[in-house]
Amino acid sequence: MSITRVLCLALLSSLFAGCATHLPQHELPSSHVLPADESSPLVRYVNDRLVDPNDWSAFNPLYEGNDALAARLYLIDQARYGIDLQTYIYADDTTGKLVAAHLLQAADRGVRVRLLIDDIGNSLSDTDLGSLDWHPNIDVRLFNPLQLRHLRMLSKVFEFGRINYRMHNKLLLVDGVAMITGGRNVGDEYYALSPMDFQDIDIIGLGPIAQEAGASFDLFWNHDLAQPVSKILPRSNDQALAALREQLLAARREAAQGTLMEAVAGSSFIQAFQDGRLAWYNGPATWLYDPPAKADAHSDLAGEPFLSRSLARHTGEIEHELLIMSAYLVPGERGQVALTHLLDRGVRVAVLTNSLASTDVLAVHSGYAPYRKPLLAAGMELWELRPLAAQNERVNAFVSDSLASLHAKKFIFDRHTVFIGSLNLDPRSVSLNTEAGVLIEHPGMAEYMGSLFERWTDNDYAWQVVLDEQGDLQWLADDVAWQREPGTGVARRLITWMIGWLPIESQL
Repeated sequence: MSITRVLCLALLSSLFAGCATHLPQHELPSSHVLPADESSPLVRYVNDRLVDPNDWSAFNPLYEGNDALAARLYLIDQARYGIDLQTYIYADDTTGKLVAAHLLQAADRGVRVRLLIDDIGNSLSDTDLGSLDWHPNIDVRLFNPLQLRHLRMLSKVFEFGRINYRMHNKLLLVDGVAMITGGRNVGDEYYALSPMDFQDIDIIGLGPIAQEAGASFDLFWNHDLAQPVSKILPRSNDQALAALREQLLAARREAAQGTLMEAVAGSSFIQAFQDGRLAWYNGPATWLYDPPAKADAHSDLAGEPFLSRSLARHTGEIEHELLIMSAYLVPGERGQVALTHLLDRGVRVAVLTNSLASTDVLAVHSGYAPYRKPLLAAGMELWELRPLAAQNERVNAFVSDSLASLHAKKFIFDRHTVFIGSLNLDPRSVSLNTEAGVLIEHPGMAEYMGSLFERWTDNDYAWQVVLDEQGDLQWLADDVAWQREPGTGVARRLITWMIGWLPIESQL
């Protein structure tokens, strides 16, 4: 989200807060996740690996960008019945074209595809959306769409009261038994394919958790905010679909000639998955989510923090330690009180978030900055990601001189339970966006995530933020101490300070 967009949102929220336009009711029959049977290779795979297929699910983390993309494409290619894809951002780039090409190929072999995209985060043209939807096995819906399709900025102004609520969920569900969720959208920057490399961790889940996630997808899909493109966009035709098919095939051939598909094809995760060598974490889990009514400006439930309340109940039960990875950290007054209460009880609270140098949204950093001193004074431990985090070891294998930015959203409770999803610790996630994720009760998984937290807060990855003897902020790494935001220039610091004077915290 750019500075300009955030400032515009702040201005529009004051000028047009009451302008909540209505979307038409689509009045289509309800659609639901398709049941799969033993003819699906994924069903057979899942049944062979679940310890308790009635109650427990199986999980494995997706850490590397090439593994995360390879896992998505592999699951899509394995589908025999249904694919449901829900995303906040769908970019018209290499990743977006590859995913679309594989979805189209699945539809050609008879798989039903449901594609639900938040319209604000959508970069596909209306022509391409309509062409995909023209396929008899593909249905495309836009969540809370702009009504003035060719005047998007004007639509954002006059429909602000409605479109300020967004669907931030990320979910891929295949044959009703396998799912991927986390913080990654569909776009190059989430898979180490662009100069800005978003550091994230997804989770692949098998079994009952996929059914729970599918039920939430159905709620969103059947809600009036999920508008069928066949109802709101010009009618497509066979020629348009054929043209899109050629474009996607060309993009796929081009990608196959580069290092991208070589890395995807060589994914150690996929090889282990196929060979049955992948170690799965089996245990109880719960799918937590905000209902679509949270994003309905005309609903009595608009803005209700369903998911954050659920997590707050778990937070209140913590005895020893809370580890948080949050790309955007603006706890607000209530969040500050909750964290301080944990610290007063003797709970260790440690947080990793973006630094001013690594953040992609300066306005969010301006909202976060005032909370650092009081939380540090209360005893919280804080790290901020370095923009060249362990550059030579991990991040971007395909684009040179890439910058790392934290995009993970993880909460680790007492090294016993972990939440992985789309929720940031900020007002927008709590009150304006719908969010979703999985709460996994498994000490082994939680310990693994804890080890990643420790790795990402090492000197190679992050600066530790502390208070010096005078109570001022200090950044530490590599036996060096900085007295101002490291890795930044005067202009970046000045712009952030100026934004901090604006009354926009509720929009961050």
